[in-house]
Amino acid sequence: MQKCENVNISNEELAQFNAFKLQQKMLQAKQTLKKCELDLLLPSQNKAVIKNACGEAERLNIGAVCVLPVYVSLCRQLLSQSQVKIIVCISCFGGSDTTKIKQKAVKQAIKDGATEVEVCAPVAQIKDGAWGYFRRECKKIKRAAKKKTVRIILECELLTPAEIKRCAAVLGDCGISCVRASVGISAAFNQEHVKLLQSESNEKFLVKASHVIDEAQMLSAISLGASLISSENCLQIAANIIADASKL
Repeated sequence: MQKCENVNISNEELAQFNAFKLQQKMLQAKQTLKKCELDLLLPSQNKAVIKNACGEAERLNIGAVCVLPVYVSLCRQLLSQSQVKIIVCISCFGGSDTTKIKQKAVKQAIKDGATEVEVCAPVAQIKDGAWGYFRRECKKIKRAAKKKTVRIILECELLTPAEIKRCAAVLGDCGISCVRASVGISAAFNQEHVKLLQSESNEKFLVKASHVIDEAQMLSAISLGASLISSENCLQIAANIIADASKL
């Protein structure tokens, strides 16, 4: 067997190799950041908070900001030159608005500049087993959004596994592009909800995990099949990802 001889690498070659490694790490980090969406859904978050958050979101080049309808126009102004998406969350929390109100809100949000829409599913009707109502609402919301992507939010912590499965079947049949696992203030990241939605998606819709608090939970959600990650701590998570990618 031929022996391996030591290979001498010049300082210049080593520097080039390290630069390439950093470039690849940063590229991977940027791809991960596109999966990160910042939640700005607390009623207490005023214009100053939204402005600062949008500035940081643009600087870090994360995937999107998720805002209430009242702030869509402001975000459009702030992010007009940015690749950061504006996701509007409608009928938070619990989806208790009527279908007509949701349709009107979807149309207005798109007019105001929303890139995509997330609409809370009607928890009360789901608990009542009104599956026809739920199906009709999803179809009407899709029509109201026209060519814009529609996501549906399931408050999974308020639903049984059987109800979540039934919802997933309806959403898949209605052509919903993405399903978000919870948005409620009291909700928390739940691996089981992400796992269940992913297993029931049948590749008909993407799954979005919510309330991720750090990089460890983000990686856990992605490993379970989540395509998108939503977090109130998204800016800190993004900053940490970029910092890690800058190190050899």
